[in-house]
Amino acid sequence: MTSRAWMAAVAGGAALALAACGGGSPTESSSSAIVSGSTTTRLSMSHNAGRDCTSCHRDFGIAGTVYNAAGSSALAGATIRFTSAPDGGGTVLLTLTSDGSGNFRSSQSLAFSGGSVYVDAAGSSGTRTAMKAAVTSGGCNSCHDSSRRITAS
Repeated sequence: MTSRAWMAAVAGGAALALAACGGGSPTESSSSAIVSGSTTTRLSMSHNAGRDCTSCHRDFGIAGTVYNAAGSSALAGATIRFTSAPDGGGTVLLTLTSDGSGNFRSSQSLAFSGGSVYVDAAGSSGTRTAMKAAVTSGGCNSCHDSSRRITAS
C-alpha cells in the first residue's frame, strides 16, 4: 500500500468513527476555544451534548457538557477548572472552555483515583459553581445526566 493510499484509509476510518457517534467534523472558528494545557484548538461546535463523550471518544481523558444556571440549555464559553483542592483552591491542574454546543473536552487525563481533583465552572458572570466532592472520573456526563447537569452562570 502506498503512503497516499494508507493516509486515505486512515482518514476514511476517522470519518467513519465520527459518523458512528452521530457527528461530523467540527468547524473552525476564532470565537470559541477548547484549551487543554498549553494546546488550544479552535472549534465552534461539537455534537451529542449531554451524552457521555468518553463512551465513543476513547482518546478523551476529560469531557462533559455545561448548561446555563437553569439547566435548560447548553452554555457556550463557560470556563471549567480542575483544581487540587475543593472550591477552586490549591493548584489549577487544567482549565477548559465549553464550545458552541456547551461541550468541553481534553485528551489530557488527571489522577482522579487519588481523590485530589476538584472542579468548578463559571459562565460570563464569573460566578463559580463548585462540586463539593472530589471528581472520580473524566467522563463528566457519565454521572451528570439530564437530572444532575453541570451548570454555570
